[in-house]
Amino acid sequence: MMVRWSVCRSCLALPMSPACGLPLPSARHSSSLPVARQALSPDNSSMVQAFSEIPGLWRNGLANLYSFWKLDGFRNIHRLMVQNFNTFGPIYREKIGYYDSVNIIKPDDAAILFKAEGHYPKRLTVEAWTSYRDYRNRKYGVLLKNGEDWRSNRVILNREVISPKVLGNFVPLLDEVGQDFVARVHKKIERSGQDKWTTDLSQELFKYALESVGSVLYGERLGLMLDYINPEAQHFIDCISLMFKTTSPMLYIPPAMLRRVGAKVWRDHVEAWDGIFNQADRCIQNIYRTMRQDTTTQGKYPGVLASLLMLDKLSIEDIKASVTELMAGGVDTTSITLLWTLYELARHPDLQEELRAEVAVARQSTQGDMLQMLKMIPLVKGALKETLRSDRQTR
Repeated sequence: MMVRWSVCRSCLALPMSPACGLPLPSARHSSSLPVARQALSPDNSSMVQAFSEIPGLWRNGLANLYSFWKLDGFRNIHRLMVQNFNTFGPIYREKIGYYDSVNIIKPDDAAILFKAEGHYPKRLTVEAWTSYRDYRNRKYGVLLKNGEDWRSNRVILNREVISPKVLGNFVPLLDEVGQDFVARVHKKIERSGQDKWTTDLSQELFKYALESVGSVLYGERLGLMLDYINPEAQHFIDCISLMFKTTSPMLYIPPAMLRRVGAKVWRDHVEAWDGIFNQADRCIQNIYRTMRQDTTTQGKYPGVLASLLMLDKLSIEDIKASVTELMAGGVDTTSITLLWTLYELARHPDLQEELRAEVAVARQSTQGDMLQMLKMIPLVKGALKETLRSDRQTR
């Protein structure tokens, strides 16, 4: 397990996504630095070193940025972090460009910092994302907010997105996408004529994750499991991919500078987010149109977006901002987790058989009731958790 904490205005933050090296909008350390130091020193009589004494590569950000580029850092960030941990120890500081961070490898050390956060943890500022929102005068979502504004939004979203009472609403939507994905795989195998299918699964799993997350959040299917993807859905995929691609360099190069010089990466980033927000606008229009045409409840969960609109406790702009950020934060993390899980299962065929047997027994015992099945597959859940725990998942 490796955790990276970003240093900004004397605060510590968790910025690195285990999915792709992009920032994961996550809780940031809000306590003052002396409190963090005290927490990290169980013996109050021991000498606490100055922040500037943390070992690492942080004195010349520009030189480190050049080295990072020469070493193809975006593709090799996992290897570079392991190398730095071996060189500097379990806690090291690093500055690449303008991005200053403290990296922690021991879970116990990370836990100490998390416990010291308080009620209003300092949230990670993804400069590329906040710069776009400031540029377009858009609201920040729950992944980018801070303080009381963050907490009030988070409390509402907890009830509508995270509460066990509502998770059951997502299962039928996810099951439908999952069945379509399996059918697509079988169709590909059949078409190959070789009783097998060789492909780059990362793209297939990305489409599966986007279809799943989109179904839960927007309450509608994009059609990504079909052979033909309509141009509107394809544009949405392209916008999401472009958003991730253009976020990476702006982790280390200030977006404000790129905006001033009219850099292509900034213009592409704006175009990508415009497309993502346009999708949310279109879905909101469809939801209101449906509500006007049919006031009766059909029994089918309409999606997080519609649920929040009907709840009427957040402004439309707040809802739109949070839903787009949840989408951005959920697609890559889902697809990469599944990709590494499949990789590990391919290396352990005996475990594959155990998982298959567990699912078969659960299906027979529950007669296909997915909610009940989820309670009877501890080995499947364990495989996913082990993948998340393993060092490969931190790439």
